[in-house]
Amino acid sequence: MTTLVQERRRRKKRQPRSQRFINYWRNLFVSGELTSLLVVYAMLMMPVLALQVTGWPVALRTVVPVLTVSTLLGFLLARSGLNELLALIISSGYGFGFIIVVAAINEPGGIFNGFSSLFTKVRDWVIAATGSGVNTEDLIFTLLVALLAWYLGYNSTWHVFRVDRIWRVVLPPGLILVTNSIYYTGNANLDIYLIVFLFMALMLVARSHLEARQWNWYVNGIRTPLKLRRQFMRMGAALALVALLIAWGAPSGDLQDRLDRFQEFLQNDPLTRLGETWSRLFTTVDARGPTTADYYGADSLQLGGAIQLGEQVVMTIDAPQGRRYYWRSRVFDTYENGRWSPAADTRLSDPEAPLEIIHPQYLPGARVPIQQEFTILLNASRLVYTAPQPLSVDLATRTDLRYAGESDEMNVSVIRPMEVIRRGEKYTTTSLVSNATADQLRAADTNYPAWVTQTYLQVSPSITQRTIQLGQQIVDEAGAVTVYDKAKAIERWLRTNIEYNEQIPQPPRDRDPVDWVLFDLQQGYCNYYATSMIAMLRSMGIPSRMAAGFAQGNWDPNVQQFVVEERDAHTWVEVYFPGYGWIEFEPTAAQAPLNRTGDTDAPPQQQGTPIASPTPTATLTPSPTPTQVQPTPLPEQQQNNQEAATPTFTPSPTPTATPVIVPTQPPPITPQRTDNPLSVILPAIGLALLALLAVVLIIGIIIFLWWWWEWRGMKGLSPITRAYARLERYLGLIGIHLTPQQTPEERRRHVIKDLPVAEPPVTAITRMYMQERYGPGAEHPMQSQANANIADEAWSDARNNILRRFFSRFVPFLRRRK
Repeated sequence: MTTLVQERRRRKKRQPRSQRFINYWRNLFVSGELTSLLVVYAMLMMPVLALQVTGWPVALRTVVPVLTVSTLLGFLLARSGLNELLALIISSGYGFGFIIVVAAINEPGGIFNGFSSLFTKVRDWVIAATGSGVNTEDLIFTLLVALLAWYLGYNSTWHVFRVDRIWRVVLPPGLILVTNSIYYTGNANLDIYLIVFLFMALMLVARSHLEARQWNWYVNGIRTPLKLRRQFMRMGAALALVALLIAWGAPSGDLQDRLDRFQEFLQNDPLTRLGETWSRLFTTVDARGPTTADYYGADSLQLGGAIQLGEQVVMTIDAPQGRRYYWRSRVFDTYENGRWSPAADTRLSDPEAPLEIIHPQYLPGARVPIQQEFTILLNASRLVYTAPQPLSVDLATRTDLRYAGESDEMNVSVIRPMEVIRRGEKYTTTSLVSNATADQLRAADTNYPAWVTQTYLQVSPSITQRTIQLGQQIVDEAGAVTVYDKAKAIERWLRTNIEYNEQIPQPPRDRDPVDWVLFDLQQGYCNYYATSMIAMLRSMGIPSRMAAGFAQGNWDPNVQQFVVEERDAHTWVEVYFPGYGWIEFEPTAAQAPLNRTGDTDAPPQQQGTPIASPTPTATLTPSPTPTQVQPTPLPEQQQNNQEAATPTFTPSPTPTATPVIVPTQPPPITPQRTDNPLSVILPAIGLALLALLAVVLIIGIIIFLWWWWEWRGMKGLSPITRAYARLERYLGLIGIHLTPQQTPEERRRHVIKDLPVAEPPVTAITRMYMQERYGPGAEHPMQSQANANIADEAWSDARNNILRRFFSRFVPFLRRRK
C-alpha cells in the first residue's frame, strides 16, 4: 500500500502545472457549470447597475468587486463539503473583511489613510443614528449596498450549485430591481435591466429543471447524450426569449389598479415614519417613490432634520403672469409636539368632473378667478395642485374637507384624483386668488366665525412661554396694531433673524422644535419658519394655518409657463381675514418677499429688531447702526424667480416696484460652543457601549457555536460515549465521513489513515467506547471516573488536532511539516 501511494505521488509531481490546473478546473466546473455561474453573476449585476443609473449614491468601484468575489467564494463553498452553517460563517467573515479593505482602498490618501477615514465616517454615522442626528455621507450607503451584494452573491451561488432552490436565487435581487423601478421617477429607461434579469432568471429555471430530470434519469439507469445539457440550454434560451417578447407585448390588464393601491399603501403613516428615519440616516439618498410628485402628500407633517431636494422638473403650469403664485397641495390645521395634521373630517367622492367647491361670501373685489393648466412631469401624482383657494377642478376627485359650521361652505384640506395622474397628463383648475391690498387687509374686522376660532386658534401645550412672549415683543416693538401689521411684523422678524438652512440636525426629543429653532439653533427651513409664525400668531388670537405644496417656480419665456422643480417644494402661512378669506404670508428667508400694494418696509413706529433671547426683554433693544445685511444666497431658480415673477397682487398691467426691506443686523445664528464636558463624554460613552455590545454579541455567537458542536444532542450520554459522538461530529469538518456500516475499529483505522497525528487520542476514545458498550459488566465507580477523565483529555487532544487540520486550509502557517 505504501508503495502504491508513493508511486501516485511521484506521478502527480511529474505532471506539469498546466495539466494539474486543467484537471482541477475540470473537477471544479462540471459540464455547463461555468456558464451557469456567469448567468448568476450577470443576473445579480442588473439590480446593482440599475441602482447606479437611477442616481442612488452607490460607488460601483466598491460594490462590483464585492459582488464578484462573493459569487466566486459562494461557488467554491458550494462545491466544498462544508455544512451550511459553517459555510455561512466563513462567507460572512471573508465578506466583512473584504468590504472593509475595498472601501479603504477606494478612499483618497492611500489604504492606511483609507482605514482611518472609513472608521471615522462609520463612527460618525453610528453616533448620528443613536443620537437622532443626521448622516450626510455617501460611504455608509455604499457599505450597506456592498454588504447586501455580498450576501446576494453567496446566497445565489449556494442555492444554485448546492441545494438547487432556484426561487431563493431569483426573488431577492428581483425584489430589489422591481422596487427600484417603482420608486424611480426620472428619465432613465430601466427596461433593459429588467429584461436581462428576467432572461437570466429563466435560464436558471431551465437549468434547475434539467438538473432534476438528469437526476431522475440517473436513478432509473437511463443514459443521456453527452451534449444534452448544451442543447437543452440553447433551447431554454430561445424559449426564454420568446416568453419575454410575448409578456412584454401582452396587455397589462388591471396592473395599473394594483400599482395605484400600492401607492396608497406607501402613504400609510407607519411607512411615512419609516421614511423619515431613513431620510435622517441617509440624507444623501434622495427620497424616491411612485408618489414622488406628492410632496407633503402624507396625512401628517413631522418637523424633522435635514432635507435634500433635487432639480427634477415636477410640473409646468400655464397661468397668467403678473401675480405671485403658490401651488398648494394641502393644508395642515393642528399642531401638537412637532407634528402637523389636518382637521378634515369628511371625504367627498365625486366620480364625475368637474369638482365644484363652495366658498363663503367674500367682499366685492376681494378675490378674482384665475385659471391654471397643470402638466405633471414625474411618473405619477396622487395629489391635485392648485393656486389658493381652489374653486373648481376638471377631474374626478376625492376631497378631504371640513364644512364651515352648518353651511355648505367647504374648508378644503386636500384634493386627490380618482385615478393617478401620469407623466404628461394635464388638468385645469380655477382658483379664487386674493386681490386685496395691504390697506384693505389692515381695515378687516376681527369678527371670526366659530368654525375658524374652534380650530385655528389652537396653541399646542408644547409651545413654550418664551415663544409666546417673543411674539408679543416683536409686535409691541414694531408698533403693530392691526392683524395684518402684526402678521407682517412677525414675518419680517423671522426673515431677518432666522437663517435658512436645509441641513439642520434632528430636533432634540425633549424640546419643542419651535423653541429650539428660535432660541438655540436660529436656523431652519420653510417648515420651521411657517410653524414659528403660526405659533406666535395663534398665541395672540390670530387664526392661521400651514399650507404646503410648491413655490411659484421659474417663468420659462420659451413655453410661456411656470416650471416647477423639486427644490421648489415649500410650506407657507395662511392667515384668515373675515371677508377676504385665507391670505398668504411668506416668512421663509430663502423665498422672495411677498408684498402687496400699500406695504412698507416697516410701520413708522419700528426702530429696531428684537433679538430672540432666553428671556425676551420688555423693551426694544436697538441695534447701534442699521446696516444692510447680505441675504442668504438663493438657489439659481429662486433668483430667476425674483426677476421673472412680479411680486405684487395688483392686476395692473404695469406693476409697481416692490419695496426693499433693509433689516437690522440679526443676532449671531451660530450656536455658541459650551464647555460642558458631557459634550465630549457622552459620545465616548456611546462608542464604549457600542463596543461592549459588539463584544457581548461576539461572545454570544461563540457560546452558541460551542454549544452547537459540543452539547447539542448529548444529553444523557456518558462521558466516554459523549467523547465518541463528538469525534464523529467534528470529523465532518475535515471531510472524514464515517458510515453506519463500519464497526468502531474500522472507523478508528479510517480516521488514523486520514489523520495520523490524532492516532493516540482516537485510539483511546475508541477502545474505551468499545469496552463500555460491549464489555462484560459495570465498572467500579472510581475506575469509571478515571476513564471519564481520560476520555475528556483524549477528546481535548483529538479536537485540537481536528481543528488544526481544519484551519490549516485557510491559514497556511498552521500546516504541520512532516
